[in-house]
Amino acid sequence: MIYFTENELVIPGQLLADNGRRNGFGTYVRHGKIYASTTGLARVVNGVVRVIPVSGRYKPQRGDKVVGIVSDIKPNAVEVDISGELTAVLKPSERESTPLMIDIGDCVYAEVKTTGIRGTVLSNEGLQRITSGLLVTINPAKVPRLIGKKGSMVQILRKESGCDFWVGRNGLVVVSGPNPSSEFAAVSAINLIEREAHIPGLTERVIQLLRKLRGGGSGQA
Repeated sequence: MIYFTENELVIPGQLLADNGRRNGFGTYVRHGKIYASTTGLARVVNGVVRVIPVSGRYKPQRGDKVVGIVSDIKPNAVEVDISGELTAVLKPSERESTPLMIDIGDCVYAEVKTTGIRGTVLSNEGLQRITSGLLVTINPAKVPRLIGKKGSMVQILRKESGCDFWVGRNGLVVVSGPNPSSEFAAVSAINLIEREAHIPGLTERVIQLLRKLRGGGSGQA
């Protein structure tokens, strides 16, 4: 039996489920019952009970897409600030005869290749240099809600605002739109998502806000 509603805000020690359910991140099992181990949003994903923290520092995971700012360029590596506290590195591939075409201060979008006690390494494959847009910072714990199930929330943001988005799992987001008013609307929606991620009916409120700020238009597909 499940003792919470989808995306309900739960606290440590709160009973979440029993009857043989599997437990995942943010939970623990005691006497066959699943409890929350952190404050966050409770949900069931593929039959696994999980709690998504509502706050916390970013912890890099292999495969994460992140947004970062190039902070230093060395002979054999490029340092990228991915959180203000964490620095990752980009290393030119041995197969590449030309250096990475980026400079200090550039904004990049890349995938985490490896992470561990020796630090975080970003992959050169799929590396993007973002040349324009607004850089927004949100709580990394709220990024899954910003992305939505199978990217549903980002798709809505793109359609309703007419902007492009680069969403980093590290809580850095770049918004690039056709004009300042579209970018303002998109950033306002992102702030709403971060602030009200745990409140039901979020999708409808996001759409209403974007249409209000853009004068009732439906945006671009």
